[in-house]
Amino acid sequence: MSPLSIPGFEHLESRRLCLALCKELIEERNLNEFLENAFGWIGQAFGVGRICLVDYYEQTGYFDLLHFSGYPSDAVHQLGRRLEEMEVRRALSERLPYASTLNPHFWCIPLYFSQVLEAVLVLEGDRPIQAGPAQQEAAHILSRLLGVLMSSTRLAVNQKHQFDPADLRRARQIQVSFLPRQTPRCEICEVYGFNRSSATVGGDYFDYFQPGDDSLQCILADACGHGLAAALIMSNFRGLLQTRISAQEAPHQLFDSLNQDVHFDEDFIQYLTGIFLDYRATGRALSYLNAGHYEPLVFSRDGSCRTLPGGGPPLGMFKNSRYPLGQARLAPGDLVVLFTDGLVDVEGSRGAYFGVEGVGDAIRGSLEAPLPEIAETVLGRAQSFSDDRLDDDVTLLLMRV
Repeated sequence: MSPLSIPGFEHLESRRLCLALCKELIEERNLNEFLENAFGWIGQAFGVGRICLVDYYEQTGYFDLLHFSGYPSDAVHQLGRRLEEMEVRRALSERLPYASTLNPHFWCIPLYFSQVLEAVLVLEGDRPIQAGPAQQEAAHILSRLLGVLMSSTRLAVNQKHQFDPADLRRARQIQVSFLPRQTPRCEICEVYGFNRSSATVGGDYFDYFQPGDDSLQCILADACGHGLAAALIMSNFRGLLQTRISAQEAPHQLFDSLNQDVHFDEDFIQYLTGIFLDYRATGRALSYLNAGHYEPLVFSRDGSCRTLPGGGPPLGMFKNSRYPLGQARLAPGDLVVLFTDGLVDVEGSRGAYFGVEGVGDAIRGSLEAPLPEIAETVLGRAQSFSDDRLDDDVTLLLMRV
């Protein structure tokens, strides 16, 4: 039999796609590497350059971005917000591919195994995708193959386990113990961090390090997902980070090394976004690394605000990612602001988001206040905006020269 005369596949494009995906599986790649290569073949088959995989958690009903290709390296938060626009929730009732009615440039392929929705593959084209017979056949291949693959990598996750609430509370106590118990006393700047978990356990983390009397380092990170899984990812990351910091790894190498550590060669995906700051009193020099996170904000005493641009993709998503070291100069009174998406993605009653603008407005009105008061003001504004409904982990880190 000719390799391209596969029974049941009438179109050459779908046969090539099937063979390419099977070849990737036969080469025993881990799930991360499989998706990186598979997205290239899928893009060719459908004539698109932007693809993302949205995971579905049956136990909680959450949809979460798992992997993406063709978007900017820091697109993880933007894509997370666009899940409603993609209409991924329609996949719970539809098994056939469908175009989003909110944005027809999105074409969704539900990935099922048996009766269970595992994930949704979302293709975004420059124009609405014309799904002819060949594309429909290719979509059928993807739905079955990727649905089985996703299910096989986490069979235990799809079982309806019952967790002891006491164990979860204890896990939260352990997680809280990982956060700094005291704000460091530092002559060159002041710093303050705040964390509130939406669940018993969560995936946000911040910490401080003082390599010398004239320097201060800060980390803020946000693991993908929610609840216990996100907490475990962050716990693992914290241990890896502490090891690197203790070894006094150079800042410009830190995220490159951590990305290799976090990128597991196993059949599951974990990733996290984060910001690392290294401030030196000499010349008021700030070095920073960004792994797919919101750009830090820097407020001057006069109320003006600038961002610190640059960075790479989330840690652990792509094996060979590189993270350039950014540089900035700070002036006396400058306030550096870091936050997680749980703050900016607070949703109001009319569907609007609190956003970076909401954070900025809250801070701008209280620039001269003590840092704990600034944090309290920001959180209060977010709670009022959402009618006291904060559905995600919220973390805020402030550093003032």
